[in-house]
Amino acid sequence: MILLKLLGDNMVYDEKISNELKVLALEAINNAGSGHSGSVLSAGDILYTLYTRHLLSDGSDNIARDRFVLSNGHACAILYAILAGLNYFDINELKTFRKFGGLLSGHPEISIPGVDASTGPLGQGVANAVGMAIAETILNSKFNLSHYTYCMVGDGCLEEGVGLESLSIAGLYKLNKFILLYDKNDVTLDGKLSKSNVDDMVLKFRSMNFNVIECDGHDIEQIDKSIIQAKKEQENPTVIIFHTIIGKDTSLAGSNLSHGKVFNESEIKELRKKLNVNSPYLDLSENTKEKLSNLKNEILKKYKKRVDKLSQYLNKFEDVKEKYLKFINNKFNFKEKEFIETASTRQMNNKILNEIAKEVENIIVLSADLSSSTKVRIENDSDYSASNRVGRNIALGVREHAMGAIANGIALHKGFNVICSTFLSFSNYMLPAIRMASIMKLNVMFAFSHSSIYDTPDGITHLPVEQLDQLRLIPDLIVCRPFNSNEIYQVYKWYFTQNQPICLCLSRGDIDYCPSNEDMNKGAYKLFIDNSTDAYIISSGSEIPLAIEVMDKLENKYNINVVSMLSIEIFEKQNIKYKNSILSKPIFVIESSTCVKYLKYTNENKIFSVNVFGSSGDEANLKKKYGYTSNIIAKKILNLLKEQ
Repeated sequence: MILLKLLGDNMVYDEKISNELKVLALEAINNAGSGHSGSVLSAGDILYTLYTRHLLSDGSDNIARDRFVLSNGHACAILYAILAGLNYFDINELKTFRKFGGLLSGHPEISIPGVDASTGPLGQGVANAVGMAIAETILNSKFNLSHYTYCMVGDGCLEEGVGLESLSIAGLYKLNKFILLYDKNDVTLDGKLSKSNVDDMVLKFRSMNFNVIECDGHDIEQIDKSIIQAKKEQENPTVIIFHTIIGKDTSLAGSNLSHGKVFNESEIKELRKKLNVNSPYLDLSENTKEKLSNLKNEILKKYKKRVDKLSQYLNKFEDVKEKYLKFINNKFNFKEKEFIETASTRQMNNKILNEIAKEVENIIVLSADLSSSTKVRIENDSDYSASNRVGRNIALGVREHAMGAIANGIALHKGFNVICSTFLSFSNYMLPAIRMASIMKLNVMFAFSHSSIYDTPDGITHLPVEQLDQLRLIPDLIVCRPFNSNEIYQVYKWYFTQNQPICLCLSRGDIDYCPSNEDMNKGAYKLFIDNSTDAYIISSGSEIPLAIEVMDKLENKYNINVVSMLSIEIFEKQNIKYKNSILSKPIFVIESSTCVKYLKYTNENKIFSVNVFGSSGDEANLKKKYGYTSNIIAKKILNLLKEQ
């Protein structure tokens, strides 16, 4: 009887703490004047149970910690309240929620203690979590490092294609330590879920190889038992479908109107009365703070056991420990090997990637069913699978969007250099993931082949025209278009040192060899000795040989030099003296794209670009059609120089 009473008291107090945290989150939203209250009241008990009973972390970036991704990032107020209650940061920070200069942004960001991924665009977080779970399986297989990856989603995350693409991958690869917490309240912003969705989610998850558990999302003991059951699963990923009520315990319970509702003081006062919450405004009661502190201490004890177990294992095997430290600290070196040949840059990159991969053991390569064409593959390595966790080539099928976001998740996990590839024209499918990589400054390389409109006869849909400009317009993203092996090596050097995502744009067509020089590390550089130059032709990638041909045709009239624009973003980081050494002369540009970014350096009439979608055909005829022959361009440049 005494034991039952103690259990009952604990259950009651868990409910009391959870209710205080919900009220705290609603008051933070009220104080901010904006936010999403409905999900605070539907997801609060789930997150409380996860953080106080299961998620093992000390708030540091220790690679052995459990990961949690809040894919439905609009629910962040309740996450922040729980993190504050567990002392990840000072509770007074809740007063800064959504305010300029404050710690707590309107959606989770990795700069916030306890947040493992920046989320907001629905579905992205699901894919990030799948990437983290993949990373765990590899490190577990190599180094006995084991942890769980939890991800919370709402109905909206599972309507976005990127979410479902990624979950299919989780099922395919049997990521059994991936646990999806589904806050199923059957409501979206515009109304009932049934207004836009007819899917049977249980059948859908089972068809994707998921272990499915259903649970009352407002019963803490049931929630706890469901997570315990999920953690016991040895083969497949698990989804726990928590049946919840959006805006629970308010007058808008079950209504879409509660989704983005800011409850006023009288409404919160009424909720406090209903839930028997007597904590101070925007604070927790001392008793609750003490209980949360005790709960965190219990979590830390379990977490320390995990960390100690890993240390003991590594200390047993010195060679394994040495490799482990190289992995997580990314302490690998590689030597350069020049390839002097006429070849496409996709072929050159294949050779270089495979040379680097011999030394840099933590490179992981993802493919959206195009590695045979992009040539981005580690040839002498195996394919990753449910039975082979150490294969460094990971097939994701025709899922570009998921590929980009999964790559982000692997990078967020730490311990890997991750590269993914597709055609440049298909980068549009990946833009949300590329943007998120740039926001989080992740070390992901997005490799894109077929980077010219002359690279394929497949027609308009496969020809990149505006893609280079689209990518170059994304802040904190480095876009590179190399033309020889030395430039490709330089891109890899930036990749390992810049702490930014990089786009590597490669040609399908062969490029005649031309030497580069040490100034290529400045992003743009002169290809030839520069004595008395009258003008420069800036070009990149597969257009470099054409620019050289134009230069040669004008040599009897003017002294022209060619500048290889390997990366505008790196060039822009140089000092004004170096930039002026190139930009102080008349500038012409030859590049088979829309070339908007070059308008900063020269006038539109001096840019030889492509502003139409292109067409099918062979390279020679296409170049004639678009005026991309050395005779046509040389004549136009000659006339423009005469006019000056």
